[in-house]
Amino acid sequence: MELSNLIVETQPSLTLPWAETIIMPVGDVQYGAEGCDLDKFQRHIDWGMHMGAYFISMGDMVDVASPSGRKKIQDADFYDSVLAALEEKAYQHLETMANILRGTEGLWLGLHEGHHYWNFGGGKTTDTLLAERLGAPFLGTCAITQLCFRGTHQTCQIWSAHGSGSGAQITSPLNKLERMMSRFPSVDIFLVGHYSRKAGYPVDALVPVFGKNPRLIAKRRILAVTGGFMRGYTVGSRYGGRAQGSYVEKASMPPTNLGAPVIYVRPVYTLDEDRLDMNISL
Repeated sequence: MELSNLIVETQPSLTLPWAETIIMPVGDVQYGAEGCDLDKFQRHIDWGMHMGAYFISMGDMVDVASPSGRKKIQDADFYDSVLAALEEKAYQHLETMANILRGTEGLWLGLHEGHHYWNFGGGKTTDTLLAERLGAPFLGTCAITQLCFRGTHQTCQIWSAHGSGSGAQITSPLNKLERMMSRFPSVDIFLVGHYSRKAGYPVDALVPVFGKNPRLIAKRRILAVTGGFMRGYTVGSRYGGRAQGSYVEKASMPPTNLGAPVIYVRPVYTLDEDRLDMNISL
């Protein structure tokens, strides 16, 4: 697990009387795979930059290669020339992704490793190299990132991971996050990728504060599944020179809504309140 502590800026909210920080987790773009909606991803990133958001990569930014694909390549014992050609293609995909994200340097809370990546050797992968390009921490498998808001004493902790496994129900990954929530009681936001679906839920609790004026204050926590940008069903898709669908279509998986959630975090501090006001937009 990686732990990091970052100072972030706030800006005036468009709707509420508190300054806010916008967090945009993105992942499961799987550039290089049939159905990747690169245009939608580009618009999403451009909007985030316009809004002054901070980003976090949940992994699987490029498609090559899956764990089984990497093992098969390793077991095949290809000639160096074949491996060099594959590596060159993987680097081209990395370059395309880096070009899309140009201008976001310094706005990343970190980048996770997903299941889909190319291993260049020596600890270098498409994920680690992209993190270097963006000047961002490489978060590996799982991380807790603490945000410190400039000008306030409040903090916001984010637990994040690419994720693993499967679940046919919309609530499956949220159930996993809910169980994780009880294991990390200080964390405010829980993020998981991998499922290529958008889902989010605020979990509210009341915390008693004793003293001269006893009161209850609200404590909100956000659970979020961070979506994806690869279409499972594409009209007229072709594989091997004939009509065929993607693995989603072949397995009759349900289609999902593309895109990623946006999380708004507002540190609130008055004589009566000391809390994080948070909400999630899907």
